[in-house]
Amino acid sequence: MILQPVFSESWALIFGLFGLSGFILGWVAQRGNYCFVNAMTSIFTTRSFERFGALLILFGLTALGTGLLVAFGLIPPVDQYFNNYFAGWYILVGSFIFGFGAALAGGCNLSMLYRASSGYVQNWIELFGMMIGTYIFAVAIWPFQSYTMENGILSTSAGGYVEYLPYVLFHSVSNMAVYITTMIVALPLLFLGIYLQMRTRSKWGKSVSMKGPGLSAVGMKALPGLPGPSAPSIPSGLRLKQEAKDMLLLKKPYGTNLSTVILALDMIFVFIVGAGYTFNYLVITSSDGGRFFEYILMPLGINLFTNTPWFNSSLPIVDPSTLMVVMLCIGAFSASFLSGDFKIRIPKDRKRLAIGFVGGMLVGIGVRMALGCNVGLMWTNFGQLGYDGYIFLGGMLAGVYLAVKVQEKL
Repeated sequence: MILQPVFSESWALIFGLFGLSGFILGWVAQRGNYCFVNAMTSIFTTRSFERFGALLILFGLTALGTGLLVAFGLIPPVDQYFNNYFAGWYILVGSFIFGFGAALAGGCNLSMLYRASSGYVQNWIELFGMMIGTYIFAVAIWPFQSYTMENGILSTSAGGYVEYLPYVLFHSVSNMAVYITTMIVALPLLFLGIYLQMRTRSKWGKSVSMKGPGLSAVGMKALPGLPGPSAPSIPSGLRLKQEAKDMLLLKKPYGTNLSTVILALDMIFVFIVGAGYTFNYLVITSSDGGRFFEYILMPLGINLFTNTPWFNSSLPIVDPSTLMVVMLCIGAFSASFLSGDFKIRIPKDRKRLAIGFVGGMLVGIGVRMALGCNVGLMWTNFGQLGYDGYIFLGGMLAGVYLAVKVQEKL
């Protein structure tokens, strides 16, 4: 099936806009310290749902934006379902391995890239581990996995309509079916995300009030002779203006929810830009490990695509996805350098480098087994109105939980 262009942009403009999207993603993720894994580990360590609630809001906003664009006839339905991943056992198993490895390494694929661009040596090691893990997957797991996919063993044998929730629920891809499904998917995610954030804030607020005078939620110290810290009363309007100014001048990081809204708009932006042209989602970080490993070996005369089936079917070097990865790193580096955050950081405990490498290998295996990562499958699939995102979310949460328990024992 050949997609028909929806708008009239040239390929040069398409590449440029995809590059801009990658730059925005790297910049905002760095300024907001946005990490899917940290959002999940905080559930099991500090019992905080603040950042996990933001993830659900991110998924809900993305589903709402892309779904309404299709429901109102601005983008054809095929742009939501055509590139839906095949569902199967490998998504659940792969997401579990990915969650375990990412929690062990200390971050998801997105945070791995923007932290590496901010000077964290451990993340450089993790990225190399991910390349090795992708190769291990390609030679040891992919032949078996592809066999099960082709024969429909514990998996669907076709994509498209099979994973598209409007068709699953209503056996239709009409505008009304898409609209109703969009509401069914997006609204519960938004409401649950907001509820979890409010619950966490309420919990921490009560915890602070029970500690007595002189303590605050942000760790302010009590002044001698006074019952507690008393900040000068600043009108909310002036305070918001000052915070906005500080963020624009890179003196203050972005808040979690501000980052969430910008990232959701970035995903919707790519959905519009790529409509009918290419894989119009944030597919970055899904294949980058294996593909860049392939590119690194090419000057040495080693061409993995000629003798390894998975590399043979991987994406070409010059495509919007590769550009997005490069621009994400440039955006993250720019944000960290201009804000003064950039610094070559080597962990004092050198064991973290070895752990990072092992975690990166597991991430590489899990990402390829699941056919995508937390960005390229889970977040993207919510925008596709599919159900693979839910499978990935459940498997990743389980893997993160196990990693937290293992680290507690060690």
